[in-house]
Amino acid sequence: MAGAPLQEITDFAREEAVKLTKSKQGYLAFMSPDEGSLIMHSWSKDAMKECAIKDRQFIYPIETTGLWGEAVKQRKPIITNDYQASSSLKKGYPQGHVELTRHMNVPIFDGNRIVAVAGVGNKEEDYDESDLRQLILLMQGMWRLIQRKQMEDALQKYSKELSKAEVELKSLDRMEVEFISSKKDLTPVTEYGELIDGETLDIIDDLKNKAIDNVLHYSQRLRRLVDSIVYTSMEDAGKVEYNFEPVDISRLLEDSLLDTIFVVEEKDILVEKIIPDSLPLINGDEEKLTDMFTVLIDDAIRFTPPKGKLTIKIDAEEDDLHIMVKDSGPGIPEKLIPHMFQRFYEIGASIKQSYEGLESGLYICKKIVDAHKGSIQIESKIGAGTEVHVWLPRISGSSKNRNIQK
Repeated sequence: MAGAPLQEITDFAREEAVKLTKSKQGYLAFMSPDEGSLIMHSWSKDAMKECAIKDRQFIYPIETTGLWGEAVKQRKPIITNDYQASSSLKKGYPQGHVELTRHMNVPIFDGNRIVAVAGVGNKEEDYDESDLRQLILLMQGMWRLIQRKQMEDALQKYSKELSKAEVELKSLDRMEVEFISSKKDLTPVTEYGELIDGETLDIIDDLKNKAIDNVLHYSQRLRRLVDSIVYTSMEDAGKVEYNFEPVDISRLLEDSLLDTIFVVEEKDILVEKIIPDSLPLINGDEEKLTDMFTVLIDDAIRFTPPKGKLTIKIDAEEDDLHIMVKDSGPGIPEKLIPHMFQRFYEIGASIKQSYEGLESGLYICKKIVDAHKGSIQIESKIGAGTEVHVWLPRISGSSKNRNIQK
């Protein structure tokens, strides 16, 4: 199904769920980003034939949804082999609804987030653990394929945009060379001593700078997306390995900052490093932690305006090292923050240009932090910048002496 359209993939998975569990009906619903509502995606063909509801509902708030919403409320599969039995959880169903005798539904997880719910009904025999296992495995496979297609579509989009920006930049380069060549023997001067054609060159330069920004933007998005695809592919295959050893976090942060120093200098960003003289070591994977800090610093630099400020701070707390990376950028909209660590999340078109691609890199960061038994969180306010906080367990009794640098 890898090359099939999204609707065909979901339709196939839904109908296959009905067959595998020997059910009569099935449905598939996706969760809203805040997990507050179930959005009905589709019903099986047989369910549609039997359903006589005139005004079908497509959005179901979890707070007011009955028994079939328990899979979300309890965050686990729910089997109801006697649907006609009285239950305080049942809200009833509207006139014309398919009559249910048995029902089973499962939440589909992406990490610790529920992304969808799949359900089947009216098997002639009781649903059992075998039915449950088959439905879960099928739907997990469907979700992986949906994510793969989302990433492939994004990869194709970013590739096209990058090619477009590169063509535009080359065109402007040629335009500038041809313009200068045609004017090199003609240098009319105004009464103020300025070249008459200087304004034209300024316009070309402005257009070139915008084109360069676009090339850098989509190059970065492509790199981040490819990294995410490689990581998630290895993760799904169980091939992500960690090599833990005593690590000096301050050195890794210095290395990550050095990887971005050219952008820092180009934007004339003030970098403030608040790092104590002596820090405990942590037990960590040096390579993966360096990748994580590079992503966090890279994001902070991206949103810090020219002549802005980037702060990197480490505090030795009782059980952890607390690392903070703070930018002086515009801040992240509050509604986006809960989704920034997701593998892939569709954000609104109005803010897509600014924030697209962030979530795939932060997803990897969270996975790395989780593997180190630490935690990560984002604090941000519009107009007041963004802080990313990471806590990593320290090795008690260890320390690394260094000089404070700012």
